[in-house]
Amino acid sequence: MAEKLRELWEQLVAHQITRDIDGWVESFAVDGVMEWPFRLKEVPPRLEGRPAIRAALEPVWDRAKKLNRRISGHERVVFHETTDPEVALVEFDIVGESARGPFRQTVLYLLRARAGRVLLLREFVDTAALSELFQVGAS
Repeated sequence: MAEKLRELWEQLVAHQITRDIDGWVESFAVDGVMEWPFRLKEVPPRLEGRPAIRAALEPVWDRAKKLNRRISGHERVVFHETTDPEVALVEFDIVGESARGPFRQTVLYLLRARAGRVLLLREFVDTAALSELFQVGAS
């Protein structure tokens, strides 16, 4: 199951690079959940179901496109298996370009999946730094 979780994580982050919101949303179970324990500005702390995930993230992804803010890769990836075969922890850095130049954002995902779909993605991220990055050039 660990390999399936790793493949699912790789699929998710590939959608970030290609800016494929449809692929991102379809990676979730119909009733999948996305959470941010450390609140993101203008994004609900918990999104339940594909429609809610799309509704909250699509404007963020659209703004990133308009401002030419791009994720170019994921580095320093450490994949942790757990005793629960449906759960993995993934530490990594998101790297990319923004109006200020290159950026690096350290992230921890708690990923719970079944049947090749995300049941829960809990994203631990430096929300102050991320909010600042989102606001650069925002209008």
